[in-house]
Amino acid sequence: MTETTEYTARHTRVAWGVHVFTCVGVFVGYLGMNAVTQGRARGAILWLIVALVLDGIDGPVARKLDVGTRIPHLNGHSLDLIIDFFTCTILPVAFLDRFDMVPNHTTAPICFAILVSGALWMSRTDQETPDRWFRGFPAEWNMIIPTLFLLRADRWVTLGICVVFVALTLSKVQFAHPVSVPEGRALSLLFMVLWLGSMLWLAIIQRDEIVLRVVLTVAPLWTIVTSVRRMLYLRHHPEIPLAA
Repeated sequence: MTETTEYTARHTRVAWGVHVFTCVGVFVGYLGMNAVTQGRARGAILWLIVALVLDGIDGPVARKLDVGTRIPHLNGHSLDLIIDFFTCTILPVAFLDRFDMVPNHTTAPICFAILVSGALWMSRTDQETPDRWFRGFPAEWNMIIPTLFLLRADRWVTLGICVVFVALTLSKVQFAHPVSVPEGRALSLLFMVLWLGSMLWLAIIQRDEIVLRVVLTVAPLWTIVTSVRRMLYLRHHPEIPLAA
């Protein structure tokens, strides 16, 4: 057996392992949906956090291991998007509906808007810039909706925030991936860890802490700051390519 054949076989097995790891996300989403239908908000949030962690890990690992060239007949990006649409959009929308987070007469319209805009974003051919920024809010409602729930946001405030992010989903405003984008990565990861820790504490301990509520409010603002900085940077550097 040649060195190339041995190398390819070994990495093909690893590549399949990455795909299996990605597929674990759909089972986690299933468990989260069960928690939602049973009215267990805190349990659903825990599964949403697990799905978020899995989603944050599998993409960079797949790129690092060059999974696409090892299993060329399986599109890992499409697989990831299918699972993401369930765990990041459908499941959070079910959560929004089940726990009455928006005014009653607005539930159906905003759920429809979130689902449609999320489906449209998942089908975009310009999802990412060459330097791995997302174009439009990447339909990560598994971050927004549980946060608003734990903050006990007013239902009209929740509705307003959802409307804004639906619009951003369909926009070309760029959002940083906390792992893939090198600019400000250290701070992005720090805020992500603080946010996840606060979510876990509030979901598991179920004791309200003002410090944790502040973290849940402040940490997501870093994402907005990075997007604003990106817009200002592109405005002053029009030579940056806008298409992959």
